[in-house]
Parts: sequence; structure tokens; C-alpha cells
Amino acid sequence: MNMFLNISLLIISIATLVFGAERFVDASSKIARDFGISDLFVGLTVVALGTSAPEIFVALSSIVNSVEAVAIGTIVGSNITNIALIFGISCFAINQIKKSFSLESLIPFLLSFLLFLFALKDLKFSLIESLGFIAILFYFLVILSKERSNVNQVVSGNSDMLKNFIILLIGLVLLVVGSNFTVIYAEKFALSIGISEVIVSLTILALGTSLPELAATVSAIFKGKNQMVIGNIIGSNILNLVIIVPIIGIFSSAIMPIELWERDSSPLIILTLAFTLIMLFLSRVQMPKYLGTLLGLGFISSYMIYVLNLSNLVSIF
Repeated sequence: MNMFLNISLLIISIATLVFGAERFVDASSKIARDFGISDLFVGLTVVALGTSAPEIFVALSSIVNSVEAVAIGTIVGSNITNIALIFGISCFAINQIKKSFSLESLIPFLLSFLLFLFALKDLKFSLIESLGFIAILFYFLVILSKERSNVNQVVSGNSDMLKNFIILLIGLVLLVVGSNFTVIYAEKFALSIGISEVIVSLTILALGTSLPELAATVSAIFKGKNQMVIGNIIGSNILNLVIIVPIIGIFSSAIMPIELWERDSSPLIILTLAFTLIMLFLSRVQMPKYLGTLLGLGFISSYMIYVLNLSNLVSIF
């Protein structure tokens, strides 16, 4: 009975989290469009921050509840999900990114990834490493300042702007509440069935908190906004690392489970490098549809294998 109750409350918490994120993203996107911001800039900032908000708030709640391993597991699982599942789905529709796409945004993407691997190998995050992530965040902001388009005239009336800001605040409140209870009931669910909190964070929490990215990606694909899709994935993966890891490194001395390095670093390395190479390829040539289909199937299959490996149904990593 307790296990059923925990599952039900976990589902409700994740649903609240996702609903809040969707409201947050929708309102943020409308406000951004009103000020004439480019699709790439929206993807790297507004959409990336909005869709990463569940991971960020879940991680913050995990730190408050002294389960830092859940925080790291969530962002590792989310970054893997963003590339393997969400970018995998995007491959079916995206065959080229505009020449105007700045490959400079890949630099903080790779720097944050490499620094995370270096820090994770010791199973803890030091103050120096935390300052490194903060430096990467500032560098990312510098790049964003270059990407920002000229601000156009505001097209919405004051009433629409006020409505969007109210929805933005409501979404933020739902994010905070939903993330806190998601962490609490995910931990109880893990204990009730005898599996580790890290596994729950790498699968259930990672997928649940990545649903906003998935929804935003599908919506952007149907609207032909490829720049926004790519910006969302890059921005989300950067923000997941440069916001959460420094907080843990500065305010906590917790030791991470060794499984995060021995088991989960390999798929993260492979997927990140593959994504980077594909971005370089797409910035120069148009990808044939059949190749996009094959890549999409490959990325999605890798995600399924990763989840099965966590479930001990297959053994690869």
C-alpha cells in the first residue's frame, strides 16, 4: 500500500513539475518573441533555462535534503537523455543548421563536459573546480551577448505582457513545489523497492525532468525552428552543469557513488562527442534524409540500451 502511494505521489509530483515547466517555457518564449530575440538566442537562453528548470530545482531540492547523489544523477541522466533521446528524435527532421549558427556555443558545451569528467573522477567537487564551472558560465554569457539579435519594437499590448509574466510566475511556483516533492517521493520509492537513489535519479527523474525539453523540441520541429532545437539541447546541457555542480562543490563535501564514474561516464562521453561531431558536420553540409533517420534510430537505441543496462537487463558499461 505504501509503495503504491509513493508511486502515485511521485507521478503527481512529476506531472506538477512538467506542467509548471511548460507554463514557464511558453510564457518565457512569448515574452522573448515580443522583444524580437532570435530563435538561436531563445533556444540557448529562455527555452534552455526553462526546460532545464526541473533538473535545476530537483537538484537544488536534493542538496537541501542532503541527497547530493540524486542531484548529480539527475543532471547526468538528463544530459544523456537530452542527446540520446531528444536529439535522436530531432535527427528525423533536422538535416542542416543555418550557416549563421555560431559554433562558438559548442566551446562552453565541451568545456563544462570535460571539467565535469575531471571532477567526477575524484567522486567529489572542490571549490577550485566549482569556480571553473562559474567561469565557464560567464564565458557562456559572453557568447550569448554576441548571439543576441537587435531588439525590435514590442508587439504585444501591456495586458498580454502582464498575463505572460503572471503565467511565468505561476509556472515557477509549480516548478519549485513539484521538484521538492519529486525528490522526496523518488527517494521513498527507491527505498521501498530496494534500488539505489542513483538509479532512480538516472532514469525516472532524468526522463521526467527532460519531458519539457522533449515537448519544446517537438513543438519547435513542427514549426521549423531548427536553430531553437539545437540551442535548447546545447544550452540545457551547459546550464545543468554550470549551475548545479558549483553549488554542490561550494556548499557540500558529499562523496558521489563510484557508479556514476565507472558506469555512466562512458555513455556520456560517447554521446557528447558524437553530438559535437554531428554539429560540426551539419554546420557545413546538408545531411541526407536517410542518414538523419539512421542517426535518429542509433541515438534512440543507445538510450534504450542505457536504460536496460541500468535495469541490469543487459550488461554493457
